[in-house]
Amino acid sequence: MCPVILALVLSAGQPLDLSSVGDGASLPELVWKQSPELRDARIRIAQADAERRKALRLPNPGLDLGLNTIPVGPLNPPDLKDPFLNVPNVAVGLSVLLEIGKRGPRQEATSEAARAAALDALDLVRRRTLDLEDLIGDVASAQVRVDALQSLGADAQRLAELQAARADKGDTSALDADRAKLEVEGTLTAIGEAQELLAATQRACAEIVAIPCTQFADVTQANAWLDRHVRTGGPVEQRPDVRALEASIKSARAAQLLASRGWLPDPTVRFGYVRDQFVVSGNQQNSFFVGVSMPLPLFERGQDDAEAARIAAETTEQARARLLEAANAQLTRVDAEIVTVETRQKRVKEQSLPLARSVVSRLDAAVTRGAAPLQELLLARRTLAELLLTAAELDRTVFHLRVARARLSSSLELQVSP
Repeated sequence: MCPVILALVLSAGQPLDLSSVGDGASLPELVWKQSPELRDARIRIAQADAERRKALRLPNPGLDLGLNTIPVGPLNPPDLKDPFLNVPNVAVGLSVLLEIGKRGPRQEATSEAARAAALDALDLVRRRTLDLEDLIGDVASAQVRVDALQSLGADAQRLAELQAARADKGDTSALDADRAKLEVEGTLTAIGEAQELLAATQRACAEIVAIPCTQFADVTQANAWLDRHVRTGGPVEQRPDVRALEASIKSARAAQLLASRGWLPDPTVRFGYVRDQFVVSGNQQNSFFVGVSMPLPLFERGQDDAEAARIAAETTEQARARLLEAANAQLTRVDAEIVTVETRQKRVKEQSLPLARSVVSRLDAAVTRGAAPLQELLLARRTLAELLLTAAELDRTVFHLRVARARLSSSLELQVSP
């Protein structure tokens, strides 16, 4: 039922290098191996699979041992010698329970329950993997922010030094030099905030896999992660949680059938051998015996268990129907939102940012020559910074929406075992 998952060689405490995650294909195995949250899921899989295997086995036979006809009181015949050796008989037998109409439903119920446990665990891995991908997207976005602000900070520092030198020569006012210096301080503050956000997202990433998460090697890799298309897989019906509900329904129906057959009595068949020492009375010294006993299901016939299983099956069917309806409706909304945000993202990247960079470049050259006021350059720089942060935020939003779409669809191929 549960093939062994791919082993991921990762020693405890070894950091997760985000530069090595590629397209994220190895993340599910990493989450299954490393996440402390999945300990209970492994236990549930092991327990359910143990019940499945147990249902495949036959009931244990019983061994019957007996020492019978032990003499008490007057002997017959009275002159019998050594009565405690010559009268009792020894019986040895086996008894076996024969279930009627119950093994098949029990095996189906436990098999589907084990499959539901495995699919529940798979869904938990799927959701935690998408959480991890989402957080890696936050790390990438924060890293892009830091890089953009550091680039602006370097330009602001260069301009502040230039304005200070010009002020010393009297080519510009001290106020302009102070304005340029203030711009540097503001940029440094923004860089510090972005770095704190980057550290916070790395900590959140580490909480899922219980190992440190390093950042991407460079901003190019960070942008590549944000630009990738998250695997969305098949339709909602193939999601592990939906399939787990289907397995639970089948398990409940099989349990209902099993309970409804409680009126069928299960006979216990006995077979054995008797060694009789009381041959002086004419008894047969060696003989076999056979017998059968069965319960009488007059009062308890499994009716309560059958009703409980019926309610469980119907409730789970309703839950599955509501889940599918809600997921398909959300998919439609998320798809529309992705189109809207991607349109804004394209406009900012293809029109607004190139224009802002061009204006800043031209004003920077003009201010350096003293042909334009510093205030215009500072205003243009602030606009460029806002657009860079907006572009980073739009990248992050689009990535989150893609992850949200993956949450609603079947987006993971992984087999789990305890």
